[in-house]
Amino acid sequence: MRGVKVPRALAEELRVIMARRGVVDKTLAILDDGGHVLIPVLKEPDPEVLAKFHASTFDGQFPSRHTRTDPIDQVRASVSVPEELKLLLPEKWEQLGDVVTLRLPKELGPYERDLGEAYAKALNAKTVLRDVGGISGDYRTPVVKVLFGTDTVAVHRENGILYKLDASKVMFSSGNVDERMRMASVQCEDETVVDMFAGIGYFTLPLAVYQRPKRVISCEVNEVSYGYLVENIALNKVGDRVEPILGDNRALPGDAFADRVVMGYVKTTHEFLQTAFRLLKSGGILHYHETCPNELLPGRPVQRLRDAARDDRVEVLRFKEVKSYSPGVSHVVVDARFTRTS
Repeated sequence: MRGVKVPRALAEELRVIMARRGVVDKTLAILDDGGHVLIPVLKEPDPEVLAKFHASTFDGQFPSRHTRTDPIDQVRASVSVPEELKLLLPEKWEQLGDVVTLRLPKELGPYERDLGEAYAKALNAKTVLRDVGGISGDYRTPVVKVLFGTDTVAVHRENGILYKLDASKVMFSSGNVDERMRMASVQCEDETVVDMFAGIGYFTLPLAVYQRPKRVISCEVNEVSYGYLVENIALNKVGDRVEPILGDNRALPGDAFADRVVMGYVKTTHEFLQTAFRLLKSGGILHYHETCPNELLPGRPVQRLRDAARDDRVEVLRFKEVKSYSPGVSHVVVDARFTRTS
């Protein structure tokens, strides 16, 4: 049997990340081995993730898991829902700290309050929200309904970083975890970095916590997200190198001063490319995110970069699909080097 050995202090964060990717073998027990935790896995984990958590793989034996009940089994056993509807109970959810968000089919609507309480108990959550409308508007605001509890503010730990947010007002996508992990490993020592769409610090914090940039200028136009960005900078003790700015990134002063620009927004990101190129030094790096129909990949994102650069040069360094955004549409990221020709 294949397993992962990880220091105990980092074990829970790694387990959550691997579980989300379907790596953890949930039929076998997790073991404590002194200062380390041994986690059974179904397949080889991402080497970059293992390195980040000082973990390694090994071959060993794990006993069957008998003592721990799966949360969904606890929910099924405790709710007063007709048996034929129990098959509709969601087996996946978004958990940020101690706040959980569920998607419930309409058939379960009459039972939503009881379900909120049941999921709260099974997941040890203080608040349970129902996703009733996905994400809305330019500020990417969750459309949710409170089913259980009252306090929707959570402190979520990921990769050793603390993200404080109000889960009823601010989006946090678990599907972007790989990209947040990657940004923690981007070499940017002594660089000036501009995060044009900082949000609560999704990419700013990994860069600032794990690398040594000279300065990260984190711009956010949404006052709610900006407030949490400021709190998260303090929570993670990176105030010496992160400068939060409230406002439209197109109003940022200065030209050609940034070594690196992060554009971690989607849908209309291309409309801000000329600002990004204005801010970048010649030879600077751009991390450009876009949502794009699959049949237009990889051509459209790359062409948009080249069109916005006009007579200047864009060299594509990396192209990757971050996640599926909607049927037939992908969220992608392009890393590119920008060079001025005049």
